[in-house]
Amino acid sequence: MGLAWCAVLWFAQLIEEAQRLAWQKHFAAAEKLYRQVLRSDPASRDAKFGLAQVLLWEGQYAEARRLFKSLKGADAAEGAATAAYWQGDFRTASREFASIDRPFSRQSLAQIRSASAGDVRATVEGLDDNQPYRAWRSSVTVSSFSDPLTRWDVSAGAYGLDNIDRGITHTEPFVTATNALVLPWQRLTITTSAGAIRYPDGKTGPIGGLTLSRKLSSNSSLTISGDHRELLTNATAIDTHASVTRFAAGWSRYIARGWLAGVEAGHNSYFDHNSGNYAQGYALWPIVKRGRTTFWAGGSAAVRNTGETRFELDAVSSVRTSNFFSYSYRGSYRGYWTPRFPKDAELKAQIEGGVGRDEARAFGPASGTSPLPHNIFVIDFHRTFHPYRLSAGLSMPVATAYRIQVDIERSVTVFYAANAFRASLVRHR
Repeated sequence: MGLAWCAVLWFAQLIEEAQRLAWQKHFAAAEKLYRQVLRSDPASRDAKFGLAQVLLWEGQYAEARRLFKSLKGADAAEGAATAAYWQGDFRTASREFASIDRPFSRQSLAQIRSASAGDVRATVEGLDDNQPYRAWRSSVTVSSFSDPLTRWDVSAGAYGLDNIDRGITHTEPFVTATNALVLPWQRLTITTSAGAIRYPDGKTGPIGGLTLSRKLSSNSSLTISGDHRELLTNATAIDTHASVTRFAAGWSRYIARGWLAGVEAGHNSYFDHNSGNYAQGYALWPIVKRGRTTFWAGGSAAVRNTGETRFELDAVSSVRTSNFFSYSYRGSYRGYWTPRFPKDAELKAQIEGGVGRDEARAFGPASGTSPLPHNIFVIDFHRTFHPYRLSAGLSMPVATAYRIQVDIERSVTVFYAANAFRASLVRHR
């Protein structure tokens, strides 16, 4: 009898010590003590409950939930629901929290319902560049949830296109429907979309795609995607139905106030049977952490190539000098930009700037004895360019259920310089 009481007291001391370690966030040491008690006393509720709590705090949600489900009582039921909630299984968590009359359960249920309330978003985006070309996109998106893990977005809007040199403008409508399905225990998100757009040449075509995103850890994910989308950012796209089918795979890491990184590689198949590949990556390190502010700095690099260039000759002019004529040539990318072996690297901070090199195309001869050249030839050459990007954004509530978001950007690439803006008004339902 005395030995039994000694064992009970010893187990109680171990559990008390494990609880102290857990509250001090020494989770591995606490887990070790709880498992030691359970090896000798598998029926100990206090040890099972304590171990389940430690596993929950360690992020081992599946095992924590299994232990909580093996116990009776409202505290164990709340623990099991919390494991589902923190895993991202909002459907299960919502159902189980609804049956528990405790403050934390009521608060968590309210958070889930608030996050899955849906919204209505009106967005206007614009681009003004030195091709010269202006394009804008306006849309209204209605979002709703059929359950906490299934989101539906329906968007309708139009593109406005203005080829300034030729005085041609078009307004082209589009519509899309998107579904995002989260499988929390598989750490997988499946996003599908389908829609249609009318192109400037009058053709109507499909757009949409499929994306699989799997969380590899709490702060990193792997994404594989395939989609078909319009290409309307080039002035000559106003004459055709420029589009691309893209297959890509990427990895990214994000952690608040920690280092950020990402890599992506993909293949593009264009509407005119051209194709190309690309690879890009970036890394950012937090160099200043102060209060709520973190300042990152780092770098990025990219390599792109297209099978065939779409840079073609548009016009030739000449200026007479004595007995010779100096020729000038004007060309453009037909439908879309076709990079030829560009490689660039950038230093990133609040301002991004860098240096790159690619293969460009020119035309010859430079001069001759006739007003226009008899035989025009192509010259492919390598050039160096200096890309940079400046951007700023603002997001703020303007009423109880409304929020406005505004972003502006100035970017210079090897192809052109552009000013872009985006403004959204969001109503949370």
